[in-house]
Amino acid sequence: MKTAGSIFIILSLLIACSGDRDMDKYNSLVKKELADNKRVDSIFFGIHFGMSRKNFFAHCWEMNNKGIFRDGLNNMFVLYKMDTGLKYPASMNFYPDFTDSTISKMRVMFQYDAWALWNKHLYSDSLLPDVVSLYKKWYSDGNPFLRINDEKKGTIYVKVDGNRRITIGRYDDMMVKVDYTDMLVEKQIDRIK
Repeated sequence: MKTAGSIFIILSLLIACSGDRDMDKYNSLVKKELADNKRVDSIFFGIHFGMSRKNFFAHCWEMNNKGIFRDGLNNMFVLYKMDTGLKYPASMNFYPDFTDSTISKMRVMFQYDAWALWNKHLYSDSLLPDVVSLYKKWYSDGNPFLRINDEKKGTIYVKVDGNRRITIGRYDDMMVKVDYTDMLVEKQIDRIK
């Protein structure tokens, strides 16, 4: 019994140290990328950090007229239907945060369209690796995604290139959340607080 308890304690310490190493890698990468003063503003579908609110709405209107975008979740998001790229048809709902009337953050929610309580193979724990794989294709340039084990959030994947940070993780049983953040704007906001 003492041996099993000792093994549990040792494993817990190893996992905690591994998480610390992940965070150290992440923090070093952020420091390096921000010090390089390199801007990476692209998000997806022609949307980018610094895009004005007016231009974002005009762009979405144009994409809607082409049948690419639709009204999304609760009419509060923009919807992009994904018939390819993931294992099953999925919905990608997104909407930005604006700072000084320009995009500084983008919030994205993915879910498989046929998700239901009884479709366990369509839960977010299956969707997460599919989204990560898709994002590795979409964002193959620059730094690789780092896998970080967080006690509160579970496993998350983070990619940092210049000022752009992409974070991917489970939101709930149904959805995977992706956040794009302009870290330079985030730093300015943090200084003001």
